[in-house]
Amino acid sequence: MKLTAPLYLLRHGETAWNLDRRMQGSRDSDLTARGRAQAAAMGRALASELARAPGPTVFLRSPLGRTCETALIVGHELGLDPAGWRDDPRLAELRYGDWEGSTWAEIEVDHPDAMARWRADPEGFCPPGGESHFDLRRRSAAVLAEIIASGTRTVVVSHGVSGAVLRGLHLGLDARAMFVLDKPQDAFFRLLDGREERILAALEPA
Repeated sequence: MKLTAPLYLLRHGETAWNLDRRMQGSRDSDLTARGRAQAAAMGRALASELARAPGPTVFLRSPLGRTCETALIVGHELGLDPAGWRDDPRLAELRYGDWEGSTWAEIEVDHPDAMARWRADPEGFCPPGGESHFDLRRRSAAVLAEIIASGTRTVVVSHGVSGAVLRGLHLGLDARAMFVLDKPQDAFFRLLDGREERILAALEPA
C-alpha cells in the first residue's frame, strides 16, 4: 500500500549533542539556538505547504524532549494548539544502549570496527544493550501502515535514523540504502505515492 495523502516528515532541530557528535538515542540534550531557529524555519515552510490545500491534518511526534520542543516551535508557526500533537513512542530514535552519551571517537577506542560492521550489516547490527535496525523497521512499519490506512494528511516530527527508516520504507529501499539517506535539519520531506520531495526550510537573516 502507498500513501494517498501527504506525509510531512521533519527531524528535530540541532542539539548540543549533535554538535559534539554524541550518540543520543533514547537520551536527550537541549536544542541549540540554531536548532530552535531551524524548527521555526521548518514551521514557516510547512505552514506554506499546508495552506495550499487546507484540510484535516494529524500531528504526530516522538515523545523525546528534543522532538517535543521542535514540534512546539513548529506548531507555534502553524498556529496549532500544543494539545494538537499526539505522542507516539514508536517514532522514537534508534536506541544505542551503552553508547548513548558517547562520541564516535570515544566509541572507536573500544570498538574500532563498529562503523565498518554497522555499514556491512545495518539491519542486523545492534549496539551493546541497544536496538537493531530490524527492530526499528518493525515499529516504523506499524506507524506507516496506520498513517496509510487513515488516508489523512499527516505531519511527523521524529529523528535522524528513525525518520530515514520511515522514508526508506515508503520508498521501498533496503536497509543499506536507508542507512546512507541524508538526515537534514534545515529541510523536511513530503512523502506521497512512493515518492519524496525535499522542502528547504530557510533560516531568517540574522
